[in-house]
Amino acid sequence: MVDILTLPDEQRQVVQWMMRKKSDVSLAEVAERIDSNQSDAIAIMDELVDQGFVQEMQIAGEARYRIRLAAKRRTQQQTIQQALAPGNPLSVILNPSGDYALVAGSNFDLCVTVSNKGNQSALIDIFIDEVSYPRNWCINPHERLALGANSTSEVIFQFQVPLEAKPSTYNYQLVVDAPLHYPEDTPIRHNSRLQVLPPVEAAIRVSDPTFSLSPPTSSAAPALLQPGALLQVAVSIHNRSDRVDRFRLTCPELNEKWYTVRYPEGLNSPGLVTSATALDLNPGEKGDILLFLNPPMDAVAGTYFPTVRLYSANNPDLVLLDVVYLQILPTYLLTVEFRSLVGKVRRLAGLYEVRLNNSGNISREVIVRAKSLDEEDVCSYTVLPTMLRIAPFSLATAEIKVKPLKWWRRPIYGGGRLINFGVEIEDTQQLPLINDAPQGTLYWEPRPWWQFLLVLLTVLGTVAAIAFLVWLLFFKPKPSPKVIEFGSQDNFYQAAEGDFIRLSWQIRNPQQLNSLTITGQSPDGTAALEPISYDFSRGVPDQLKSFCAIRQILICKNVRTDARKPGDYVFELKTFPKNNKDIASNILKTNVIKIEPIAPPKIVEFSSSLPVYQERLAVPPNNTPNDKILLNWRIINRDQIKELQLIGRSPEGEVTSVLKRYNFSEGIAVGLKKYCTIEVGLLCKNVPTDARKPGDYIFELAVIPNNGQEEPSDTKKTDAIKIQAQPSKIVEFKINNQEALAKYLVPINKNRPGGIFRISWKVEGGKDIKVQLLPSPGNVPTSGSLPYTISQKPGSETLTLQVTNAAGEQISRSVTIETFEPPPPPPAPPPLIPAPGAKGSTAPTLVPAPPIPPPLPIAPPPAASAPASGDASAGSPPPPAPGAAVSPAAPNTAASPPAPGAAASPAPGSPSLSDPDSLSPSELPPRSD
Repeated sequence: MVDILTLPDEQRQVVQWMMRKKSDVSLAEVAERIDSNQSDAIAIMDELVDQGFVQEMQIAGEARYRIRLAAKRRTQQQTIQQALAPGNPLSVILNPSGDYALVAGSNFDLCVTVSNKGNQSALIDIFIDEVSYPRNWCINPHERLALGANSTSEVIFQFQVPLEAKPSTYNYQLVVDAPLHYPEDTPIRHNSRLQVLPPVEAAIRVSDPTFSLSPPTSSAAPALLQPGALLQVAVSIHNRSDRVDRFRLTCPELNEKWYTVRYPEGLNSPGLVTSATALDLNPGEKGDILLFLNPPMDAVAGTYFPTVRLYSANNPDLVLLDVVYLQILPTYLLTVEFRSLVGKVRRLAGLYEVRLNNSGNISREVIVRAKSLDEEDVCSYTVLPTMLRIAPFSLATAEIKVKPLKWWRRPIYGGGRLINFGVEIEDTQQLPLINDAPQGTLYWEPRPWWQFLLVLLTVLGTVAAIAFLVWLLFFKPKPSPKVIEFGSQDNFYQAAEGDFIRLSWQIRNPQQLNSLTITGQSPDGTAALEPISYDFSRGVPDQLKSFCAIRQILICKNVRTDARKPGDYVFELKTFPKNNKDIASNILKTNVIKIEPIAPPKIVEFSSSLPVYQERLAVPPNNTPNDKILLNWRIINRDQIKELQLIGRSPEGEVTSVLKRYNFSEGIAVGLKKYCTIEVGLLCKNVPTDARKPGDYIFELAVIPNNGQEEPSDTKKTDAIKIQAQPSKIVEFKINNQEALAKYLVPINKNRPGGIFRISWKVEGGKDIKVQLLPSPGNVPTSGSLPYTISQKPGSETLTLQVTNAAGEQISRSVTIETFEPPPPPPAPPPLIPAPGAKGSTAPTLVPAPPIPPPLPIAPPPAASAPASGDASAGSPPPPAPGAAVSPAAPNTAASPPAPGAAASPAPGSPSLSDPDSLSPSELPPRSD
């Protein structure tokens, strides 16, 4: 009940009113009680619900509230017991341990001593709960300790109460928690109160009034009061000022029903006595005010220290305070009510209720027990809860279950049986209790009549069971053998391991087994193996003694059969009993058991080293890299390879590389030894092929297994592999050892018909290139020279050197030779003949020679080259025309070679070639880059 006193005035009044009412209240009743609206009442009731003083309920859609002090008291007591339990590894000591009062503006130190009594080190958190208002005044509200086993440490929490703190009582909760090391024993919670008194001026002026209380009280010697008793306190006031003052007395922390202030009566008019509301004192006078403290009957026992404040009319801001210490004495009144809920039982337990009504003003803690009052105890007694904690002016209940234990003691007939028991109530604090303990009675009803029928049926069943046992032991026919399990431990075998299929079976009643037969069949039912029969007439046969054992069951494991070839098998087991040797008593088949054939070789990888290759050159040096296709492959299960077949085809399916066979019957084939290695499988790298011609190739590799199969077990093809043709190139194309130009103009010389000049060429490319000189002679070698005769008729001839590679790509160079007739020479002037009769003239007569037409200019070649093999007359110049004059400035070109870097003259006997200044686009021959 101390927690109730710490509540604010309105909340405390509501809780005390609900305790006296002892029934549910509505929100309207609460609002009427506090003389306020329902919004204020909702706020007050929500705070009380959160603090655990009141329980909210919904009845017919209306909010109702019920006092629940017993539950709150039980929770607090459990927390205290948890902290002080002897088995708790942590012990906490607080200093000060109880409530503490201080003045606003002062400091307060809370010392917490924690002892670790456990057998392990622990990390302990000590903090002020976050919902506690004094946490805001604490400098460091959270501390952490690391304590070893059997060690102690202390933490100090410093509180600084501000001056503006409202005088009141504040609740706070200290929590000690070690969730990592003692999760079952923590947290430990301590609830305390901190009372803040109004700040008192340190200096008292001489003119300030003073007052004193009589009788004097202190925290060590409080005034003792019974609930409902009256305590008169005389307040003596001394007005030390020089003015008349008016004084008024109040107790701000007490409910108005708890105290009464009585001022001296005065005579305001002759013969009229009126009650005063204050005490008027002249300067220097003294007076008394009577304060009557009258706690109500429902006042909870405990120590109270209300503040008495004196107000001065002249100095309203002056704070004059004093404290009265009261101790409300406890009253002990606990009544017990015993109720029978279920008092007549057959098979279940009887149910009773004990109600304890605490009409005193102190919390009670009692233990409820139940015991038998009969000589023979035939029942068990269960009390829930065993310990009750009852708040002042509240009610608590406990349930008692009484259940008969010895079912055979239940009366068979008659009026049943009465079982008497008593209830014992013990106060844990040895406080006074009622003398008379309640007693109860349980009526145990007799058995119903139909249970006699069950007894009769039980007797008949027992006789029938005995008869069955006699038949079973002496007259029951012997059972036939029965196969309870038949199969193979493994349904898949490998032919590569060379193992046989092994069977296992279990047969019940092997003593009656005469023989058994095992038949191997294919899944379609046809016989695959010869039947095997075993004779068990004299026990386990010799061939099965190493596989079978007889106990209650015949167990045979891993019996070998004749099945070893690849395929699917189903085995059938037939048992023949001794009492009927010709008819099988039991037949059982296995599931399909498979012998996997030896895995054939498989091509995992098959590809070319390069996707594109280059054709080899036609002429030395023949060192073209990547001129033939190289293949790589990897084959697993190499031991099963008999032969490899490799063939190359074009994308259209035409065979471009003949079929090659590699025999692996004696290891790696001879042609593959330097290209293949044996690792996880057969790995071959850079295996050469005979594919060298340009084109697209697709190679196919086939594997022939060595199991007698002629067809390949696996085949794989490569992607399209390309051999690119060598690019063709015209290295040189010359006329008379000079680089051929696009067009030549050749005048016709009738004096020297049949002009001849020499054409030479050189071409590079693949070995399958085709060189043609068109229009004639057609196909020619890749390099060479030949003479060419110029037509003596005006016209134009085009010579084309055309090169075609294996891929059909063409390049060409052309030369156009145009012949024309030169214009006729101009007429010669007449000869000079002297006049007749002239004398002394010695000048000869000049006969002009016919003029020789000048040769057309020849375009300079790009560079001088060695002369090609020409005609036999190439070494001498042609003879001049008759009557023509030879210019001395024209030296014999055949007598001396041209200077280095100079243009070479055409060979003697060949026609004069000239290059026109420019050609029209239509006259230009086609050129190939």
